Amino acid sequence: MTGFGAGMGGMGSVCGALVGGVAALSTVYGRGALDEKEDPKLYPLCGELYGRFGTEIEESHLCRDITGTDFTDPQEARAFFASPDKLARCTRLVGKTADTVLAILAREGVDKAEPR
Repeated sequence: MTGFGAGMGGMGSVCGALVGGVAALSTVYGRGALDEKEDPKLYPLCGELYGRFGTEIEESHLCRDITGTDFTDPQEARAFFASPDKLARCTRLVGKTADTVLAILAREGVDKAEPR
């Protein structure tokens, strides 16, 4: 999942925490094999996470907006990773996203997420 960081491989796109949350929901409700169907709950739950991320966690879904960093610029990327405050903000964001995913799963009656 590390490659999701800095907005998909440093491109500043969708926040890796959000992408990771969708990946986590997919391990529970997604297909286990190409010939299987995903649980019909998957897309609505991912949509819920996307919506809640943009209202409860951050205003933007894009890493470049959240961090104010152009990770394709080596100087900006170095400055970001050298900033304890900026790193702490991302750590809190990841934690809030994980908590939101866990709350969604708990509400859906999933006590222990078993991958499909």
